[in-house]
Amino acid sequence: MKKNNEQINENIMKIKDQPESIQQLIDLGKIYLQKHDILEARYYFLNAINQYPDKVDGYLSMGMFAYKDNNLDVAHDYFNQAIDIDEENINAWLGLAKINLKLTALTSTKRYIKRALKLAPKNPEVLLIWGVYNFLIHKYGLSEKILLQVVSSSKNETFLNATFYLGLLYAKQREFMKAASKFRHLSEIETYKDRNLFNDAVVQNNLGVIEFQLGNYDKAEEIFKNLLVRKTTFESTVLMNLAQMYWIQDKIDDAVKSINQAHNIDVKIWPWMQELNEYLQTGEEGLANKIKSLLKHNPDGLNLSMYLGCVIPNRYPFIEAASRHVLDFFEIGIQELEGASCCPAPGVFRSFDFLTWYVVGARNITLSEKLGVDMCTMCNGCYGTLNDVNWELKENKSIRDEVNQKLKDIDREFKGSINVRHIIDVFYNSVGVKEIKKKIVNPMKLNVAVHYGCHLLKPSFNKPWKESSEAPTFFDELVEITGAKSIPYKDKMMCCGAGGAVRGGMKEVSLDFTYEKLLNMRKAGVDIIVVCCPFCHLQFDLGQIEINSIYKDKIAEPFKIPVIYYTQLLGLALGMDPFKLGLLKTPKGKGVPPFIPVESIFSRYIEQIDWI
Repeated sequence: MKKNNEQINENIMKIKDQPESIQQLIDLGKIYLQKHDILEARYYFLNAINQYPDKVDGYLSMGMFAYKDNNLDVAHDYFNQAIDIDEENINAWLGLAKINLKLTALTSTKRYIKRALKLAPKNPEVLLIWGVYNFLIHKYGLSEKILLQVVSSSKNETFLNATFYLGLLYAKQREFMKAASKFRHLSEIETYKDRNLFNDAVVQNNLGVIEFQLGNYDKAEEIFKNLLVRKTTFESTVLMNLAQMYWIQDKIDDAVKSINQAHNIDVKIWPWMQELNEYLQTGEEGLANKIKSLLKHNPDGLNLSMYLGCVIPNRYPFIEAASRHVLDFFEIGIQELEGASCCPAPGVFRSFDFLTWYVVGARNITLSEKLGVDMCTMCNGCYGTLNDVNWELKENKSIRDEVNQKLKDIDREFKGSINVRHIIDVFYNSVGVKEIKKKIVNPMKLNVAVHYGCHLLKPSFNKPWKESSEAPTFFDELVEITGAKSIPYKDKMMCCGAGGAVRGGMKEVSLDFTYEKLLNMRKAGVDIIVVCCPFCHLQFDLGQIEINSIYKDKIAEPFKIPVIYYTQLLGLALGMDPFKLGLLKTPKGKGVPPFIPVESIFSRYIEQIDWI
């Protein structure tokens, strides 16, 4: 350090001995910045403007000085003054683009960087901002192409910044091995660490999350603990990342300790301390008692019967729990369907015995008719069967008579007095998007792959959606009011692969569909998959484990995209704790859903660095 200061002082003397010029003033300003002497640096930059008001150099230097000092309004003014002098000055347009990129004012960023691209289409720094812009608007394919071009053409600071965003891009696409290689490379560059300790801490945090995702828990723990010693500005984030890594390993005491520390720094980062302590004391019994206390009947509002089907109680009971809690939040009474059977599954019975399909479906509907309330389903397949049966029997007297003749043997009769509704219909058309949005207290900052599923939409003639079944938006709207972003991806409306008895009869054909969907979701860079059907849930959840085995020679690395049901996402956004929503539990059962861990939705990357 002493040697560096001596060198800096020597450079100052050399420059001061030269004839005074604008370059001399700017060079002196830059050297004093190296010495962290802000007042002297500002003095020389302003002198450059005062003595040479018709030259852009002083304005550019003051613009960058203000930008690095995070005084963005002042920086903006100086860069605009530089453009007034020389509207083809690439650095002025770059400065404006950087400011707007930092503010995530993406429309303005695009305008400024397009101008810079026109002036210097091969300039690495221009390309870097263009690549980052496309990363932020989720055009990951284009962003990767541009950033790789920057990395291959530049070996200075621009190379380092491009490498960071490539690592982040691969992490977002859940290609963790590729992401790890980028962040490991950055963490080994001494000049990067020496020049910017904040940036190195960001790299270390992100690398820790990636090692956690790769299952390298000891390495991740070492990284996070080293960061905590350094006392970063994002210490609470590091603690929460460490906590989720402990939780996934069932190291609950360590997880709780880290969560407590994070909560003490920032109460908003984990608002469920009371619920956590209660859950650890009462466990599953406590969660069951909470469900028992929920609203059974609302004398002044909406009441529904809850049809569970087969997959929810047998595979994903947390879907039921989350749905009951969220419906209760909106004061919707739930009455139990005692004696309900399989719907029956549309891809099985309907394909070879229509009458049995009608009769069994009608029997289930009569249970809700007896209660005098509409039936609510949470499964697309059950909805497909029960809604179709209900509609057909209401419309077709001859089939209704034949079905009722069969039901007469068990003292039942289909009357056609209720409607069969999907829970998504209840939220969209009964509660309403505007009303739900008013209640959001914990916006979910997640990039989501929305999967509609087939039977939610088709056949369209008997569905409540007032839009095309080929390009619907209602489920995307429900997801986005939680604060999440629904990310477009190729073949979004394609079947998950499970339906039509394909999963049971032709497993590999079924998984071909799922594989294509997962590839497209990965390319789009989603954090989670959100579904509204437990069978789709199963196909994406267990299906990833199956695909990782069957397609191991075709995929670069295993799929690990968490899958959650819509009411779990909505419940979190409404402020509910992750324990009663079934997102976090302990101890973890072996060989039981979810097969893809969901803990990672509570971990966080740091996505901004100070450009060097």
